[in-house]
Amino acid sequence: MTATGPGSRSRPRPTWSELPADVRAGIEATLGARVVQARSAPLGLTPGLASRVQLDDGRRVFLKAAGAHRGAGTVEKLRREARVLAVLPESVPAPRLLGFYDDGRWVAVASTDVGGRPPSLPWKRPELDRVLAALTDIPSPLSEPRFVTDWAFDLTGWRTLAAGAGEGIRAALPADLADWAIEHLDEIANLEAGWSVAADGDSLLHGDLRADNILLTDDRVWFVDWPSASVGAPWLDVLFFLPTVTGADLDVVVGKHPLTRDVAPATITATVAAIAGFLVTVGLEEPPWYAPEVRRFQLAEAAIATAWLRNRCERREFL
Repeated sequence: MTATGPGSRSRPRPTWSELPADVRAGIEATLGARVVQARSAPLGLTPGLASRVQLDDGRRVFLKAAGAHRGAGTVEKLRREARVLAVLPESVPAPRLLGFYDDGRWVAVASTDVGGRPPSLPWKRPELDRVLAALTDIPSPLSEPRFVTDWAFDLTGWRTLAAGAGEGIRAALPADLADWAIEHLDEIANLEAGWSVAADGDSLLHGDLRADNILLTDDRVWFVDWPSASVGAPWLDVLFFLPTVTGADLDVVVGKHPLTRDVAPATITATVAAIAGFLVTVGLEEPPWYAPEVRRFQLAEAAIATAWLRNRCERREFL
């Protein structure tokens, strides 16, 4: 099956055999076993190695690795993910940390290979229902970062666009949505400014839920890739995930899901505004060299989020 999604790549990841010999030896020493087989993962939004590997002691491991030459942000994300995986409780449907390697230049994170496959795209309703059911309120083992602090700058998209007289909106959105957004830009920007009022909390948030960070097995839903984990209101992951879904009535989902159905409608609308503004502005940025298709997917999500926002704004009970 061809891999598609926001993490689709036109350039292959580095392979296990392409890592420096001393780094491979250090990773194997950390794991206490030799790598006998490695298969690269097709999706992902980082430039480093991401492979399912077989060890000579029979274990299957998912291995990520990157060198500082790939960018300081890439290796810091791996360090961050290792810290998160090390403290996640068993109740979290996430891989378990098996080993962490850091020589100052190269960093590697080894976790359990949970198997499975990403959800089908476009989404199939039974798979979507399974994923939504797996999103539950889990007290965070982390004390930081706080979501409201971590995302404070990123969730200012409409206000940034308003300051620039809406420049870029027509390039980002279909004509009907762009017309609506430009006409109501000041109102949308004011809505967006209220997203953080009720967003703090003590729940564990994944922070980057989308199809290529989800794996389905016959009996489990697994959430993978945890460097963006944070602490906040339990309903935030649901709202940030929904613009990645096509073919669903998002307000029906919000009205039925245990984490969102009792949240004040105005809070939901303000957060949807913030999500849409983020997706519009990030979708206009230059894509990373290793995942050139990502902006196309983000702008598709921006259209979903903006259409969702327009629907809520036109139904005054949601304001």
